[in-house]
Amino acid sequence: MIDLYTIGSQHPGTDPTWTTIDIQGTVKDHPITPARRLAGLTYKPKTRLYYTVAPTNPEGPLLCSISTAGALEILGPTGQNMTGGIAYHAADDCFYALSNEFDGSVKIYRITMSGQAGELFTIALGVAVGLTYVPASDTFYALITQDNFTWFYSIKKSSTVTKLFGAGLRVFGGLCHSPSENLFYFVANEEDGCSYLWTLALSGSVVKRMGLGYNLNHAGISMAPWFGGTMNIESLLEGERFVSGETILLDANILDATGPSWNSDGIAWQSSIAGPLGTGSPTVTLSPGTHVITASKERLKQSVTVRVFADLGELYKAAPSPAEIGRVLGDFTFHWVDGTSGDPTQQWESYPGFPFDQTSPDPSRTAVIAKLDVLRHQRFSQPLPYGTAATAYEQVRLNTHTIRVSLDTALNMAGGGVINLNRTFATWWNNPATPTVAAPYVHSLYLFNHESRHNEPDDPGHTTCTAWTGAGAVDNGMDATFEPGSGFARATLYTMWVYKYARYDPPAIRSEAKNITLQFKDRLCAHPTSSNLLVKALLTELWNA
Repeated sequence: MIDLYTIGSQHPGTDPTWTTIDIQGTVKDHPITPARRLAGLTYKPKTRLYYTVAPTNPEGPLLCSISTAGALEILGPTGQNMTGGIAYHAADDCFYALSNEFDGSVKIYRITMSGQAGELFTIALGVAVGLTYVPASDTFYALITQDNFTWFYSIKKSSTVTKLFGAGLRVFGGLCHSPSENLFYFVANEEDGCSYLWTLALSGSVVKRMGLGYNLNHAGISMAPWFGGTMNIESLLEGERFVSGETILLDANILDATGPSWNSDGIAWQSSIAGPLGTGSPTVTLSPGTHVITASKERLKQSVTVRVFADLGELYKAAPSPAEIGRVLGDFTFHWVDGTSGDPTQQWESYPGFPFDQTSPDPSRTAVIAKLDVLRHQRFSQPLPYGTAATAYEQVRLNTHTIRVSLDTALNMAGGGVINLNRTFATWWNNPATPTVAAPYVHSLYLFNHESRHNEPDDPGHTTCTAWTGAGAVDNGMDATFEPGSGFARATLYTMWVYKYARYDPPAIRSEAKNITLQFKDRLCAHPTSSNLLVKALLTELWNA
């Protein structure tokens, strides 16, 4: 694992190197391009870049950025003599740097992101060799050598400077702070020129950690963004369900010890079943089974378990994980509405929590969540013939913000962004004659899509008419036209698409969707017609043959 980055030279007279340090014992050198003498090193989380000063250019000192790969970029000219260290200060999005003046004094400067430097105050007499900033205490810390001995200083922006204690002899190699350990790291040379990594604690403890090679004189040093951090898988929920063939985005970041995140570049993904899945943010499909998905970079690692099913019917039979339930609850505002007062069968307190039992006739919040989560995963081989969203679930979310689930027998209805659902939506099967049989979820989802249509701004609503089949009129219970239709037209289009173009729904669900489609004939006032060729073909197949 890369724990620290340093700027230094392994041999006298050679170009500076971009040196990575693994505190378990590995030191590697990489070229800096273009090569320049550099002083100081600090990291800015927002840009994910390091910053340093090139102090000895013919055209004058320069503020530079440097990537983790060692690519140097000039940002602009900056102040003279900035060889004593540099530190980023997030509160004012500026750098602070120490100068080693010709008169032997050390001064602190504030440097803008463009490189403009302004002197603040004098720190001490001596030679500054490192500067770092600790946000938790809002304090800068510096290493300053006086008469061949290096001292540890604290510096406040108010100009309060305190000489704390001695750090040792011949400290030349910069200074940085590890928030996760609350330790400082620096480099010091032995008399033979060999450089060593040391740690320093505010208690005064100074410990030699490991050898680094020779002549890392005046090396800038900074922690790696992921040192002391944690891997954070963004795209997968623990216990999440997927369907075989469903496209899954793998994405993660690294939270460093101060909170900001490092992106997914270089993160490696592995499945306990499928093996390597790629690096960065790949999209994958997984075979059925329980996969342990692991994201790793350097020594950081996180794993989540996901469940993959052969089709949506099998997914529906598996209990959603708590994280999946929480996601749906976060997508909408839910109100769990009691029915008749005094009737315990119509009180949600009689059915606490989120039980999963598809053989039970009792209402369950999980029944509502599980149906909506099926809609999240449903995909079609042809674009939906209605709305503007890519999926039916997202089409609902565009216009619906609240879902009210009542335990009485009130009608299902919607308007103003609210969908009101009756008791049957909260049971596993909406047929009272067979209450302990898990329903084909398409029965509830066509109803949900129907009611969602009433929340869309251009919904024409139902009307009173005589159905084109000759069936008796239902007051305010039919759609006057098929395009642009209201709730029954939307439900018809949805079930037609499940029947013909569903990618993950099993044959039994697709067959049931066909049967439901045929039942909608007496809910439209006019013979259905469509300008969409795919819809027109289905109308010919199912309705107009």
